[in-house]
Amino acid sequence: MVLPGHDGKALLATILALTGVLTACRDQQALPELPLSSCQGDTTPIAGVQGDAYQSPLQSQQVTVRGLVTQLRNTGLFIEEPGSDDSELTSDGLFIQSSILPGHAVPGDLLVVQGIVTELGEDRDTLTAMMEIRGFRLCARGQALPMTRTALPLSAQRKEALEGMHLSLRQLLLVTDVYSLRRGHIRISADRILPVPTEVARPGADARRQARINRESSLEVALLANDRQTYSVGTTVSALSGVLGHDGRGLRLLLREAPPTVPGHLYRIEPAADQDVRILGLNLHNYFNGDGMGGDFPTPRGAKSQDEFAEQRRRLTAAIEKISPHLVAVMELENDGFEETSAATDFKRDLEAATREAWQMVNPGTGVVGSDTITVGIFYREDVLLPVGRPNLLNAPPFAGLSRTPVAQTFQHRASGETFLVVVNHFKSKGSCPDSGANANQRDGQGCWNPARVAAAKAMTQWVSQLADSSANSRALILGDLNAHRLEDPVRAIIDAGFEDLTASAGLRHEYSYVYRGESGTLDYAFASGALRPSVRRASILNINAGWPPGVPLKHDWLRSSDHDPVV
Repeated sequence: MVLPGHDGKALLATILALTGVLTACRDQQALPELPLSSCQGDTTPIAGVQGDAYQSPLQSQQVTVRGLVTQLRNTGLFIEEPGSDDSELTSDGLFIQSSILPGHAVPGDLLVVQGIVTELGEDRDTLTAMMEIRGFRLCARGQALPMTRTALPLSAQRKEALEGMHLSLRQLLLVTDVYSLRRGHIRISADRILPVPTEVARPGADARRQARINRESSLEVALLANDRQTYSVGTTVSALSGVLGHDGRGLRLLLREAPPTVPGHLYRIEPAADQDVRILGLNLHNYFNGDGMGGDFPTPRGAKSQDEFAEQRRRLTAAIEKISPHLVAVMELENDGFEETSAATDFKRDLEAATREAWQMVNPGTGVVGSDTITVGIFYREDVLLPVGRPNLLNAPPFAGLSRTPVAQTFQHRASGETFLVVVNHFKSKGSCPDSGANANQRDGQGCWNPARVAAAKAMTQWVSQLADSSANSRALILGDLNAHRLEDPVRAIIDAGFEDLTASAGLRHEYSYVYRGESGTLDYAFASGALRPSVRRASILNINAGWPPGVPLKHDWLRSSDHDPVV
């Protein structure tokens, strides 16, 4: 899965770092102490410094402000002046940029500070701050910290009006993103995990409306450095308190204490029933084995070292052992053929190590499959399934240089004699967008390359129907990463062709297989033809990967074996 990159926060992070360095150089000399009379003197209200817009009306001006210290940071501190005006459109908090001032203050101190007003960042994504500190005065200690109670959802304007203030959220919150947990960041949302807009809303105006709801219903959170809790998507948080500040990456609630949590759901995966065939759709997250002999790392898309590849294999093997499938359809497998040193052969060994059974791989006999760096593949237990006829590849125009070449194979279940066709796909991603034309991003929620994915879906389903009719009594199972969410055009095209989405949401539970920037959606699917559907006993997405944080210790080896969740 590749999605467009976003560089918007890099400049502010750089500014904060550089200003910290410059301030530290200036602060080698002690900050001047303002006279005692300044504690009772006239000051500019912090609300006046903040103003009621996204940037201060007093930029570049020297002002003197008074406020209570609410939180210390490495590069400065936050102060707040409760009730500095009567408007709900202006913040009472302000960031003071100084590397030395935190050494003179603790939360609860009343300070008077003189300096220059500035905005750290660009456009609306800025932090109103005071820099070039000309002097300060400690006026009182041990004051009660101000606390403003608020709740999600919060509009962008309301978040701006709370910038720099000490806040308390007392409501049911759910963790909706943990990708940056290793950096101490999570995202929380009100009431539910946030869906990708086109997971629950049609592309266009409805999807844009859902995107706004998601923005207002969520908030980034910076955890304490000593918080060792393992958060996953779905973890319940009952209360949060901290300062709504900025860390150079975006607006975040900078916590004062570790929050109380209730862990999310952890799957129990039961063995398949006798005579059932368990089929697994699995994105391998770029399974590249170097030269197959321990060398040639880093690889083009996968592991950077032999040790990293060994860890990837260990987690994948643990996941396969936990799920215990009879057939595995994979995506993001290195496209280097089927020889002894190939990635496909290495993965076959992983399957055998995990299940302690003999496995075979579907080899089309073409060497590499298609022209992409990665490919799809099918692996099966030879004691359970017997291949019928040769594998088939679809090299139609929609798959030339865009979506990966689909692979199809008909199987016979040895125990029952039933036949069925398995097809594995990996459609064009939403990355590397063209600047213009039909495949450019139309801003309807479907990203770029949507017509290419629709064309792939239509060509693939026509091909599958013909193969299934001729070799498997019209019984076909379509698996794969479509890089499209449930209400997007490519998924609708497959359903319109007569195939049923087997893992479509039912009841209150939101199904998803991938999490991106705090929004959860389905990219990985299983579709059944009408003739196969009566034989499907169960289908589900196992949320054992996408909602778990990368790069941190986890309780079970089978968690976070990929960035996509498997479909069973």
